[in-house]
Amino acid sequence: MPRNNTPIAVQDGPSAPRITIRDLLCQFWVDIYGKEVQSATTYSYTWVADQAGHLFIGIIASVAFTAVASYVLSELGLDESWASLCGLGLAVCVVSIWEYSAFRSSVAAASGTFPVDRDLLRKNAVTAAVYMTLGAVAGFGFQQTALLGFVIFIPVTLLAIACAPWWLRQKIIWQKAALPYLFRLADLPPAVRIDGAEHLQAFIDEGVPPAKQPPLQVIVGGPIGSGRTAIAAGIGTEFAFKSAAVRYIGLDRLREFATQSPGSIFADDRGPTNINYWPWREAQVVIVDDIGPFMGMREQNEETNHKQFTKLLGELEAVAPVFAKCHSVWVVGDLDPVSTSVTGAVLDKFASAIGKFCGAKGEVLVVELSEPQTQPPGTRALPKMEFSARVAKIRKVNI
Repeated sequence: MPRNNTPIAVQDGPSAPRITIRDLLCQFWVDIYGKEVQSATTYSYTWVADQAGHLFIGIIASVAFTAVASYVLSELGLDESWASLCGLGLAVCVVSIWEYSAFRSSVAAASGTFPVDRDLLRKNAVTAAVYMTLGAVAGFGFQQTALLGFVIFIPVTLLAIACAPWWLRQKIIWQKAALPYLFRLADLPPAVRIDGAEHLQAFIDEGVPPAKQPPLQVIVGGPIGSGRTAIAAGIGTEFAFKSAAVRYIGLDRLREFATQSPGSIFADDRGPTNINYWPWREAQVVIVDDIGPFMGMREQNEETNHKQFTKLLGELEAVAPVFAKCHSVWVVGDLDPVSTSVTGAVLDKFASAIGKFCGAKGEVLVVELSEPQTQPPGTRALPKMEFSARVAKIRKVNI
């Protein structure tokens, strides 16, 4: 992992995550040895716990189906010595069908606006089925002689360990992003209509700095309750699952970090010690949230709000070189329902100011969300009818 104390003026800028076997072992030790209720929950711990549960399910299924097979063979007057092998076969078939069904359901649940990550879902289903199968094999071994059971248990354990590194790396990369929650854009509810979704998908598919040049900026705006943070978290999740170093940060913290003296290392909040977030100054994608409360004005005047926002960016001038090297997502919006709406042409002006702050010379991407629609008064909701419908307009804005 890129962790150095080189002054920001000579740092190489954003760099891809590097997680070594030593890092994996350290994270595993922290997750397993530490008291989870006393510390922040990690996705790496959750994944290990899930697979341990899958192993246990496989063992129970193998033993249970063996008992059923033994009873059936006995009733049919057949050789019961085949019961454990039949139980193993039934367990493997059932868990495989179960995971296949879960995979199909997840694919069907996607809205279709953004492509569902079938490959990742497939790998997840196959991995879960593999761990349950390994558990079933272990359960089969437990029903044999002690020596044979030990011989079976060793390769099962080694295979379970061999499957872990790839998944643990993925979970660690995501949890180090400090995103408020995991959200895939493909899981946007069908009630949300996206105009221009191809622009956002292209932004995600084209890669990240330093390979992708020039860095791009996305501005997410809309009224309170429109789902701005969800979209930002979704963008961060998509990049993190593509093995990019993402960092989510609030504007209040960024302002504190920007007060460092020129040439010094910018401060950072690395979060819980068992997670250790990516340094924001070295991330490939930086998400800045909670801008609204810092730019709301009592005067309901567009020009006043824009001047206030320009002043705010001036306070962040020290960190502008960092944002000139990485993709960035900025979440802006209203301070309260009565303030001037940051939508339409007003939002475009804010987007242009952010682009100039980041040193952009072409276009920035704007994601404008509408207010959620509520159930019309005097109407009766139909079964499964969603009244949280809203519109997201995605467009490019020239600087």
